[in-house]
Amino acid sequence: MAAGLFFIQAAAAQNPAISTRYSNEEIVEKIKTHKAAHSHDVMPPANLQQKFRVDYPKASDVEWETTGDVYEVEFDVRFRDCKAYYAADGHLLMTVEETYRSELPAVVKNAAEAKYPKYHFEDIDKIRRGTEVFYNVEMELRNAEVALLIQSDGTIRNEKTDY
Repeated sequence: MAAGLFFIQAAAAQNPAISTRYSNEEIVEKIKTHKAAHSHDVMPPANLQQKFRVDYPKASDVEWETTGDVYEVEFDVRFRDCKAYYAADGHLLMTVEETYRSELPAVVKNAAEAKYPKYHFEDIDKIRRGTEVFYNVEMELRNAEVALLIQSDGTIRNEKTDY
């Protein structure tokens, strides 16, 4: 029983819960404002560093930036690029984790392949924001590139092409 409890705790620490303090709309607005502003490197407050260490105990190559009320932290976990966005009050708002094609839900993979059947997968990120999960899927065919933002149910929310 103790070994099972340890496994559950270890797994949860690598997929920390997104805060429910803010609505999805509030999180979108906070992240949008953060990305539009000029962020700067920072050493976050001790309580935020501690929260991050609990959320991501295996993180390495950690770099922090802030715009004041949002802290963005870039890091690696098991050779994967990751980002986490925290509110200044310590609540986790959003995560972005590099993901492999083999880890995509079938409905997401099928949506991308149905839309662009001859393209191959290039980069994939899993985005957890508020109560929502998205996949940013970049695909290529020769000199053409497409970026799809796909909800976890397979709905394509955004599409950008570059030829």
